[in-house]
Amino acid sequence: MTRSRSTRSAVFLAMVTAVTAGCTTTQATERTAARSDVPASFTELAADVQHDIAVAWPHTAQVWPGADFSGHNLLLTDGTTTYAMDRDGRRKVSAEDLARAKVEVPAEDAFDVATWHDKPSLIIHVPKDLGASQKPDPTGLTAPQPGNTFALASHEQFHPYVQSKPQEWKSLKILDERSEGDRTELYPLQAGPRVDRSMVYNTLLKGLRNPDEAAERLSEAAWWDAKWRKDYPDDASGQQATDLLEGTAKYFEQYTLGMTQVDDATDAGQVREHLAKVLKPMTVASKGVEPYAIGTVALLNADAQGKDFKRKLTTEPTTPLAELLKGVKPSGAQRAPDEVREGIGKSVKSTNRELSKSIDPFVKNVQDPGHSVLMLPVESVSGSMGGKGFYTTKELPITITPDAKVTFKPAGGRLRAECVTTGELDKDGKGYFAIPLVPGKDGVTLKGTELTLDGGGLSGRLSVRKATEDDTYCAPNLAGVRRAGAGPGP
Repeated sequence: MTRSRSTRSAVFLAMVTAVTAGCTTTQATERTAARSDVPASFTELAADVQHDIAVAWPHTAQVWPGADFSGHNLLLTDGTTTYAMDRDGRRKVSAEDLARAKVEVPAEDAFDVATWHDKPSLIIHVPKDLGASQKPDPTGLTAPQPGNTFALASHEQFHPYVQSKPQEWKSLKILDERSEGDRTELYPLQAGPRVDRSMVYNTLLKGLRNPDEAAERLSEAAWWDAKWRKDYPDDASGQQATDLLEGTAKYFEQYTLGMTQVDDATDAGQVREHLAKVLKPMTVASKGVEPYAIGTVALLNADAQGKDFKRKLTTEPTTPLAELLKGVKPSGAQRAPDEVREGIGKSVKSTNRELSKSIDPFVKNVQDPGHSVLMLPVESVSGSMGGKGFYTTKELPITITPDAKVTFKPAGGRLRAECVTTGELDKDGKGYFAIPLVPGKDGVTLKGTELTLDGGGLSGRLSVRKATEDDTYCAPNLAGVRRAGAGPGP
């Protein structure tokens, strides 16, 4: 079982956890003298992010139809100090101000959608190190600070305010009804499908960098895409919604970020030229990154070639790649460069070793009659959720997120999970997260209907009810403890 597109976007699940109002007002033109990858202070980070907002957000309507961020806000906090910022400046806001606006500060390194002064907004709680521990991204799709925080602010407002209500994309709704929102990858991972998808991205990137070769590169990309669909139908099945949902949001993010790095934010040619230099070929395996990367370069290629199908993407069940390649004849057989095949082969082996540390114990514990399983409704997720991708197994065919970071706020309690592997499954149209537990061990205390968790990455207190084999799933607004012996069902 996998989570639908609508459910996933409703809780703003991030593949890589993001970082991510009286006082004096800072003018929009203010910027720190020397912009480094890691800001020297939270105040410096806030100044840089506000500068980028002032440069790019007034012009986002030209990037995507209906995506006018000129009136949007961003709340940026380090847990102690909070700044409210928009195109005109920034100012400190107090905890009392946030409380009056009914805005809660999310967990560190997380974000949440909010309304600030009746305007669409996002609140981001940056990590303590301000991004110092952020690992380099081999594709260039993840910017160093402070660009990373600004990019997050653009991307994660695109989902709720452009793709969702009140202007929900009909295309995503149709794909959701077709169950085309599957992000899972079968564990243990394979190298073959990752090579094919990487080469779709790599050839499109070559075409973007070399306009004279664009037609040739599109033909090669069409061959790799057809090969992937033919050789790995299970991997391709259900991929459309994610390619559309995240490919468009990542394009919007990358474009707005590019606007902050060129002389003229409204010059599309300058932005494309900058992004063509920043983005890098993909030589490591990551099914989770592919939809973002392919959507971005597909739309940038479309811009360069004067192909405007953005409005069509909002109404018809298609993808940026499918529209770009429409009418393109696939080339002859291609061979991936050695560095791509070898790099992806090595990364698949390395990833499988790392995933075994979390997925194997999770599958064993869920199926172990000695464990109970805490069931939490998907709608009880508060704010963003991070983790190390989405996987499934033949032994336990549900969506598994290793090392998840998430806060649950069901009726009757609160639970914070830090680096805890969770499973997700649907039953009768309702989604649940599952976490195996052993009452009486590892900080798990169950007294009547009161469950207390204090250990193993879990902290909180919940009001729960026990369920039997014949009553496996809890009510939508309740947490529940299920006997593991009942099994989650396929």
